[in-house]
Amino acid sequence: MNLEHYLTTHHQGTPRQIFRLLRQGRVTVNDTVADSGRQSVTADDEVAVDGLAVTGRQPQYLMLNKPVGVVNDLRATVAHSVGSLLNVLDQERSLQVLADLPKEVAGLVLLSDDAHFLADVQAAHWPSTLEVRVTGTALQDTDLKTLAACQQAQLVTHDLQRYQVVTVQTHQVAVAATALLGLANVSGAVVRTAIGPLQLPVDLSTGTYRGLFEPEIDAVMVPTGDTVL
Repeated sequence: MNLEHYLTTHHQGTPRQIFRLLRQGRVTVNDTVADSGRQSVTADDEVAVDGLAVTGRQPQYLMLNKPVGVVNDLRATVAHSVGSLLNVLDQERSLQVLADLPKEVAGLVLLSDDAHFLADVQAAHWPSTLEVRVTGTALQDTDLKTLAACQQAQLVTHDLQRYQVVTVQTHQVAVAATALLGLANVSGAVVRTAIGPLQLPVDLSTGTYRGLFEPEIDAVMVPTGDTVL
């Protein structure tokens, strides 16, 4: 079979990820960097990604709904850490965390044992979507224009429940979160609900996590050499 099909059947990523692996020179066949996904491979060939045999490499891509107050530490022994929220199996994996979410902010966090994937997501410079609830006040759209590091601010008023939801996009999560928490009558935590096109599922409870689906992985993968403006 050809190399691209071989990598797909051995669960090395989505077709888009495999194309990226090959473009980045991270795939070798018999210790030689593969230059095409069309080259033929057999069961006798030694195929590796990032120096690890394909048969022993099963990359993990996870999303976590981080509670407020939890730090981006993957050691299970550290209280109130991301590591303490993982199950025993995942605690044993060589996971890394996209450590861009302060402990004061809840919501979407990405984890993976594929460091290149996390680096690619970070290099894409996706904006984060943050939201916070405000009660007992009557904010106007003009009140949001002065929020530091916030773009595309939106205000939704729920008259019946008597609260408002402020949603912003930002490339500076910590600065924007501080600005949002400075609003009068904030109720609850600032929550990151999205990283670029990747949305925090409404059914993913706080403190829990799941694997990313293939379309979700592809959504945050920018073509090699491109960045998000």
